[in-house]
Amino acid sequence: MHRWSKYSLTTENIGIYEEIFEGLHIIDCHTHIGLDADGYKLNTTGLLKKMKESGVDISIVFALNEPGTTKDFHHSNDKIGAACKQHKDKLIPFMRLNPHHPWKHEFKLRMEQGFKGVKLHPRSQNFKIGSRKAMDIYAACSDNQLPVLIHAGMGLENIADDVFKMCKTYPKLKVILGHAAFVDMDNVIKKVGHKENVLFDTSSLRLFDLYDLIKKLDHHKIAFGSDIPYYDVDWAMQGLIDTAIMLRKRAHQIRKIMGDNVRKWFR
Repeated sequence: MHRWSKYSLTTENIGIYEEIFEGLHIIDCHTHIGLDADGYKLNTTGLLKKMKESGVDISIVFALNEPGTTKDFHHSNDKIGAACKQHKDKLIPFMRLNPHHPWKHEFKLRMEQGFKGVKLHPRSQNFKIGSRKAMDIYAACSDNQLPVLIHAGMGLENIADDVFKMCKTYPKLKVILGHAAFVDMDNVIKKVGHKENVLFDTSSLRLFDLYDLIKKLDHHKIAFGSDIPYYDVDWAMQGLIDTAIMLRKRAHQIRKIMGDNVRKWFR
């Protein structure tokens, strides 16, 4: 039984908690290490400590928007690579790229080093999800079978058409929509919620957004993410599981959300 589940146990749900956590393999698909320009920071030791405390088995990890590195993220990606090389059983490295800066050398280098995906942040790097420069990166990811995780949250709006354009142009591209595209969730779900290679991650979602996401979207399309250090892993996990239980999701469906849905891309 998970250490926080005692706070949520009732006669009605104790059985489903036991089913969920029995042998559960948790993957957090949205974590950061480094220092962000906004002051948030987290080092590898801190991330691993929180993973252990929260029962997270594996985290997808990428760089924060680190001052002085955001043109090509080379030094930040170096740090991610070093951390993941040392803890390869716990951390999956995603390279961070900037569509406005020549990125092909960085992409090739990190591919050779075993990075497993790409992180893009339209707000921080000031580009549109459907822009030509971003589409070039999606093409490279699709050709090399690398997932791309895109910030689709705070600071954006009306993104459904661009997300649809990306998915239609590259139908084999594996996409994780950060923060479940909550800024335009209904429209994004309508346009790409049925796409086989699109996952909506739950990182830093408010409870009413979690409710809408789980109610409106098939459980196979949702992946657990915390957004640490911006959000607490335990709260992210508890809010997701309790909301899913409230919406009468079965234990096996919640287990898919907590790890299985994204794990299939990294076997």
